[in-house]
Amino acid sequence: MSGINVMLNTKDVSEYLKISPNGLEARSDAYSFESVRCTFQVDSGIWFYETLIITPGVMQIGWATKDSTFLNHEGYGIGDDEYSLAYDGCRQLIWYNALTEPVTLQCWSPGDILGSLLDLKRLEIIFYLNGTPLSPCTQVFKTAKSGFFAAASFMSFQQCEFNFGNQPFKYPPMDRPFQCFNDHATLKDEDKVVLPRHIHLEQLRKLSVKEDSCTLCFDQKASLRLVPCGHRGFCSSCTNQLDECPMCRSAIVATVLFDENDESFDDT
Repeated sequence: MSGINVMLNTKDVSEYLKISPNGLEARSDAYSFESVRCTFQVDSGIWFYETLIITPGVMQIGWATKDSTFLNHEGYGIGDDEYSLAYDGCRQLIWYNALTEPVTLQCWSPGDILGSLLDLKRLEIIFYLNGTPLSPCTQVFKTAKSGFFAAASFMSFQQCEFNFGNQPFKYPPMDRPFQCFNDHATLKDEDKVVLPRHIHLEQLRKLSVKEDSCTLCFDQKASLRLVPCGHRGFCSSCTNQLDECPMCRSAIVATVLFDENDESFDDT
């Protein structure tokens, strides 16, 4: 683990994603859409990282803030809300807020290198496949201009390896100076420990989470139902940050207080 100052964050990951002992490789063997953010946040400047594509299937790799939501069983990952943006080289799409834009690059293959540049001066994100750049993406900066993490989501049996700067980049951008995470971050020894997945899942099972907790934050009581879709299980703090239902992605017109005991509703 010498020389590794940034990893995939084992405390900021959906439950079934497997992370390698060095914290740089991720694989999903589950039938759900698993997501993860890295351990280092950036708020200004120009940043770059690379990803080695190991399997050529559906992965959405890019950038996300803490406000971006992981809902693995609902297929909700990076690029599926307004606080994240991702490149999907299998389906040749850019994802933002669950909407897509097609790209002209060929499908990625095992061994390809995806470069991801975040420029917080020009407010643009550029993806590179084996050094060939795509057009800049700017959509995510409508709602977020700081607080970004490298992030990715994985469909079943997909795998890739991240380089946050602990190794030389294969295809670094040549048109502007940039920084890499590894030169600016630090990790405590205890934060470098990646537990085997079965031990990690057992620890999650032992966590005391109340049955009526918000399904997004688990901190506050789930007290609201969304209108018109009717989905519930969310607290007021989380719903105040949502424009769309995280379950079905329909627009939220209003919220309704829900009482589990008497099934009554009060408009709010």
